[in-house]
Amino acid sequence: MQSSVRRKRYKLTIEYDGSRYRGWQLQPNARTIQGELIGALRSATGDPSATCTGAGRTDAGVHALGQVAHTDLLTTLEPHTLCATLNEHLPADIHVLEVSPVSHTFHARRSAVARSYLYQIALRRGAFIKDYAWWVAQPLDQERMQSAAELLEGMHDFRSFAKPNPAVRSTRVFVEEIRLARFEQLLLVRITASHFLWHMARVIVGVLAHIGQGNLPEEKLIEYLRSASREPLAMAAPAAGLYLERVYYRGQPRVGELLPTLHLRSFPKDCTRTEHNKEE
Repeated sequence: MQSSVRRKRYKLTIEYDGSRYRGWQLQPNARTIQGELIGALRSATGDPSATCTGAGRTDAGVHALGQVAHTDLLTTLEPHTLCATLNEHLPADIHVLEVSPVSHTFHARRSAVARSYLYQIALRRGAFIKDYAWWVAQPLDQERMQSAAELLEGMHDFRSFAKPNPAVRSTRVFVEEIRLARFEQLLLVRITASHFLWHMARVIVGVLAHIGQGNLPEEKLIEYLRSASREPLAMAAPAAGLYLERVYYRGQPRVGELLPTLHLRSFPKDCTRTEHNKEE
């Protein structure tokens, strides 16, 4: 009988396409990633009280390559069987990559020591990028963007780079690294930090893009870090190009290789802009 089964804690690693969802967090009358996962957990185990806690609350339209959640379940299923059964109950745009038993002291969010977000900027217009990358029509100077990004590394007050949130006590964040890499017609930005404030990753990418376009001097970053400003919020990049790439726990090495999630190849002639626009 189920009552005699001891409740166990499991760590779930999940990938999802956030295009059709109102974000991770459970909301009434809205389709969310957490809501779909809870439904799958209850169907797979027959446990009507099953729920889950995520490491990061991704916003509407944001994707994940390695979201982590924990759940306490009444089940006799082996982890690999539980993983397969969950996927049978999930829609095609949400997939559980791994299920592993963990100690009850493990907490998906509180036990995390760092997270990394990946952002994809498209350097040309494309038919398949709308939900997965941000097309920036104006040319970007990658070296200038990388130089500016390095000013944000370390411990800083990122209140100018986030939407106000009364529930957050401190806006100080340690940014381990911001790295840029180009693949064909995609410019990738990876931000690895202790944690992220609301919209912080998108605002950082948007500000770097303005610098790369030559529309914002690099020195403005220092001003934004020293005193509160609402200017950066207006530069926030769209949600569609953002991916929660990885959640790190104590002892885990950082991912080195930076790879895109889609392929946007180059062509000899750029048909994105007219000759008139190029001259401008």
